[in-house]
Amino acid sequence: MEPGHNIDVGERIKALREDKRISLRLLAKRSGVSANALSLIERGKTSPTVTTLLAVARAFSVPVHDFFSNGNKGKNFVVHRKGDSLQAGAIEAMATDLKEQNLNPLFLRLGPSDTFRKDLVFHPGDEFVYCLSGEVECEIDSDRVRLSPGDAVTFKAEIPHRIQGVSRSGSDILVVFEVGRLG
Repeated sequence: MEPGHNIDVGERIKALREDKRISLRLLAKRSGVSANALSLIERGKTSPTVTTLLAVARAFSVPVHDFFSNGNKGKNFVVHRKGDSLQAGAIEAMATDLKEQNLNPLFLRLGPSDTFRKDLVFHPGDEFVYCLSGEVECEIDSDRVRLSPGDAVTFKAEIPHRIQGVSRSGSDILVVFEVGRLG
């Protein structure tokens, strides 16, 4: 993804849904995500969480990184260049279009007290969280792990977890999750 190249995830979800001739209600039923939430995502009124993206990807039987892809499948490496600064609560996919991709790196900007995941979530695979700036608290099952710049935590993503920004100035974090093949 080059600077200034913005991917509209909601637009991608809507296009895939329409291509497969699936109604919003049917996608909601298959994914477990409310039709209202899906509609807001498709119209760009809200950003989906990783959990929501995973649920929608499973409903379509596609890998989650397809929502961020520019269609150039099969590269052996992907370069991500720093783009425009993101607003608090923003998610930026850092690698798409990698041949047989299993890792999904995301850059997150959390404002003061923003919660990346409102509820505890879980998904297949592993997850890695690296604090770039500010401070975040990772709730992993019943444990709370506070991360400062340079700190990281890796865990099995099947364990219920969520991430919250705890710095007054906001926090930037790198989250890399791996999910096995869908289907």
